[in-house]
Amino acid sequence: MMSFKNPSLSETERRVAAALAQALIPGTARIPAADAQDVERAEEVIREFSPVLVKPWALLQRGMDLLSLPRTGKRFRDLSPADRETVLKGWQSGQAMRAPLSVLSLVYKLVHFDDPRVQRCMGARVREQPKTLEQPRWLEQIHKAAEWAEGDLECDVVVVGTGSGGAIVGRELAERGHAVVFLERGEHYRRDAFTGSSVAAHQKFYRGAASLGNAVMPIFIGELVGGSTAVNGATCFRTPPWVLDRWCEQLGTDEFSALSMDRWFEKVEGNIEVAPANQPEVGPIRGVIARGCDALGWSHFAIRRNVNGCTGSGFCDFGCPSDARRSMNLSYIPAALNSGAQLFTGAHVDRVLVEGGRAVGVEADAGGGRRLKVRARVVVLCGGAVPTPLLLLKQGLCNRSGEVGKNLTLHPSTGVSGLFDEEIKGFHHIPQGYGCDQFLRQGELITAAQPDVNVAATMFPVGGDHLMQTLELLPRMASLAILIHDASSNGRIWGEVAGRPAITYWFTRKDRELLHSGMVHIMELLRAAGARRFFPTRMSTPVVELADLDKFRKNVPAAADLSVISYHPLGTCKMGRDPKKSVVGLDHQAHDVRRLFIVDGSTVPSALGVNPQLTIMAMATRAAERIHDTLG
Repeated sequence: MMSFKNPSLSETERRVAAALAQALIPGTARIPAADAQDVERAEEVIREFSPVLVKPWALLQRGMDLLSLPRTGKRFRDLSPADRETVLKGWQSGQAMRAPLSVLSLVYKLVHFDDPRVQRCMGARVREQPKTLEQPRWLEQIHKAAEWAEGDLECDVVVVGTGSGGAIVGRELAERGHAVVFLERGEHYRRDAFTGSSVAAHQKFYRGAASLGNAVMPIFIGELVGGSTAVNGATCFRTPPWVLDRWCEQLGTDEFSALSMDRWFEKVEGNIEVAPANQPEVGPIRGVIARGCDALGWSHFAIRRNVNGCTGSGFCDFGCPSDARRSMNLSYIPAALNSGAQLFTGAHVDRVLVEGGRAVGVEADAGGGRRLKVRARVVVLCGGAVPTPLLLLKQGLCNRSGEVGKNLTLHPSTGVSGLFDEEIKGFHHIPQGYGCDQFLRQGELITAAQPDVNVAATMFPVGGDHLMQTLELLPRMASLAILIHDASSNGRIWGEVAGRPAITYWFTRKDRELLHSGMVHIMELLRAAGARRFFPTRMSTPVVELADLDKFRKNVPAAADLSVISYHPLGTCKMGRDPKKSVVGLDHQAHDVRRLFIVDGSTVPSALGVNPQLTIMAMATRAAERIHDTLG
């Protein structure tokens, strides 16, 4: 449980916050209601995310306290529980309050349902923490940047980031005999740190971000050794062949054809042990999806994952407590360190050193006023599709084309749950393990999306009595997600505001139609499998009865009505042949700065319509060969 530090809300503000939290989470006979501790936890989460947001957080709630006056003649905090419920329903049904209510609801749900006491009441599995950890020799190659006292470093290759791009480039080059130094902004965590706490995970393992536009969309970016590969569902898709064909046409090459990429995919898949998910870890939802798809004549499949010995012992997105997932921190990074590479954690790279038009190293903020300088023959930026353009924009580097930060795609995702007669208990199994690819080519990927109990409430975009009644049904729910191929690459990284990425993204009509079509297809699948009722993640229609499916089908949502998230930012350092229209060439080397390579999701040429980690890994394996040739 979190410790409470320096609460700054006034007594009145705490009363207001408590009234709102209790209205959103009123509890049931089985599930405790929100209380004053949740108010303190929520404030601490906001402060941890950004201290400058604490005052706006308080002002938001004070404003909502006043909004009940026109309707009831009383402030919200002075209303009876029944009247609070009535006001809350009014806010949920109207468009004006959806955005602030969604933010408020999300924070209080995260902190309340992360309480172990609440989780036990909801039937959460008991997590056993490891009693001992092995101490392999490669751990000696990991250093905290803030504690490094041996001066500047020199190497052949400095790799910024340790995720699906950086870890692979570093290992490939270290094993070829090059001196490699990794710099990672996050810390190195082992399986004893993965306790299943959603709040702790977002504070320690993620860099928080969100896009603003005609809807607000949280974007989850891993910030630890292993990057997002250490906190994802282990889902491994090869790039769809039609996407590769389009890249080849756009880039004027056959280097990205399915045939050309095959050897890179095979090498990565062997190293991280990719195989179809097994039934015990997937759970009953596999039968639900298969049953529904078979009844409709749709294709379905076991999702391929990079795991070995998975027992479904925890929610994958908060870190694997059993080390079953072969993420970069357990596969490629140890191999690189065993080949002589060095890794520095807590190193926030904020400058690329350039001399005579050529990258010669980087500088990093190590914290506490300390700086770490690494000189290298080659610099490889692998921070990801948000951090990498932020670094380049801050320095004004590699942007002769004006394309740095542009062309962002996000793979927006939302979902639907279905109520069944039998128990599903998805919270006892892995999040993703089975899916339907019937509509993949038209831009819709349907997969299982089984939440742990501490995040299940966030899948339902409402609060109050309806939320609590819904959560009582959770053991009999099957939850599925729809991920779409973005209709356009209109997103953009602008820079930083108060230390957080400034990102814009606008849902097009096609995006909304795809998300809506995917939700309808999920409902049809669940109905064919025997569902009794649906719970889509839409504020205006949180429940859909079987008889109302046709009515729902005709109602394409407004962007603000969608509850969407993203784990897959891509495309912000465009790849291409023309330096006037792109940031890097086909070899991943920046057009404007020699020996500066970018190898991460930012150079993926377009949205994929599937989880991108395997695509980035294959492209990184290919890029490592080009970098090796450059080094000579």
